[in-house]
Amino acid sequence: MKIFATKFIYNGQEYVGPDIHTDTMENARIIAEGQGYELTGELTDIFDLDFNHRPRVIH
Repeated sequence: MKIFATKFIYNGQEYVGPDIHTDTMENARIIAEGQGYELTGELTDIFDLDFNHRPRVIH
């Protein structure tokens, strides 16, 4: 299962749309177009940007 990102335009402003979970980009494109979203790409990496605020444990 892959995750695909979408976007949409409302009142002239661009917004991030919902993620689509499916196996292929073609399926994601069909789902996005059917819901009125534009497919922007596939999510390949996730980064945790809040790692500096966690308490450190030193053993």
